[in-house]
Amino acid sequence: NINQNDLLSSNGQDTFSLITYTFEEDSTITKDNTVSLLGSYNDPTFGMVTAEIYSQLHIQSLSPDFGDLSTVVMDSFVLGLVYSGHYGETGDQTIEVFEIDDVNGISNEDDSVYYQFSSVSSDQATNWVDPNYQILDMNPDNITIISDVEVPSQLRIHLDTNKAKTFMQDAALLPTSFESTDAFSEYFKGLHIRTANGIQAQGEGGAFYFSLKAASTKMTIYYTQDGEPKTYDFYINGETPHFNKVNMDNSMTNVQDVIDTPELGQQEYYAQAFRSRAAIEMPTITDIPENAVLHSAFMSLSVSHQTGVELEPGPISVLREDPDNPGKYIAIGNAVYSSVNKSYSFDLRYHIQRVLSGEIENTRLILSPLFFNTSADRIIFNGSETINKTKPSLRILYTEF
Repeated sequence: NINQNDLLSSNGQDTFSLITYTFEEDSTITKDNTVSLLGSYNDPTFGMVTAEIYSQLHIQSLSPDFGDLSTVVMDSFVLGLVYSGHYGETGDQTIEVFEIDDVNGISNEDDSVYYQFSSVSSDQATNWVDPNYQILDMNPDNITIISDVEVPSQLRIHLDTNKAKTFMQDAALLPTSFESTDAFSEYFKGLHIRTANGIQAQGEGGAFYFSLKAASTKMTIYYTQDGEPKTYDFYINGETPHFNKVNMDNSMTNVQDVIDTPELGQQEYYAQAFRSRAAIEMPTITDIPENAVLHSAFMSLSVSHQTGVELEPGPISVLREDPDNPGKYIAIGNAVYSSVNKSYSFDLRYHIQRVLSGEIENTRLILSPLFFNTSADRIIFNGSETINKTKPSLRILYTEF
């Protein structure tokens, strides 16, 4: 709305209708992202969220020589994943790790693409996790100490040491499989990491973010040979392809109802990483005279969120559709959630001025979690006809010449 006292001309449009809704993204690329998600939680509004990791690993050195294996004492076999954050509750989750057995493994070709729904087959009959360490406290604030040294916090998954022995034995029995990274990738396709938490109550659980390219993200054999402690690493790094399988299940929720029936978004509409984006149409801004010069144009979007509750809204991207590349977006700007005002505010002056001048079309605005394919962020927006106290608004100040 425009405050008439602010106008420098009496010929101002004093109301702007906003049409709000949610639409689904069907294909979100997850290959080789800097951050990968693992875990599950039951979102009270959006439904179940589950995230799994598939990754190749490379060996520390080619043609490893473990010497006389009869002198080796296996200490432990650990997969360490470096935390980079979380969404939801911290706490216990049940971890499973399987060997990928897909004949093609994970493709490392530049033109290969993996999406949030992609998967490759794995041997789920054999869980590599040591049963004594299957339930782990997942929390990025936990302190991690390795060999008396504090390191960046990581999830330490203890694996079956018999698998480590097999690697050592095969290094001697199948030496050609360890002579190059390509040969090793043919021999060992990689790991499939997931959680198996069963039924979770609403609000229970969380999704955890891991930096797979961090130097400390690796699988390590800890062993003693002739009384001397030793280690051997298998790395996940910039050279090892990996991808995330993330399922945001909105079935039987108001979120899915709005996706299916956009008109319902006038009450409440949504955006969720990997899954959906919010949309706003501004059909009446073209009622502003073509000769108008905009001084300001601020949009304020109110959010339904209780302060102090988990799952706080994260930063968003404000986008428009690229007319030359269907399905692609052009950034207009970003906005950060204000917990004080329970809203997002951003400047649209330049965008709307370009619409009025005819430089660009008056297409819908698209609101998306800023980290759309590397987070579990989600937002509940109040629609234009919300029953809540605050509605979305567009405030424009202009001069007509």
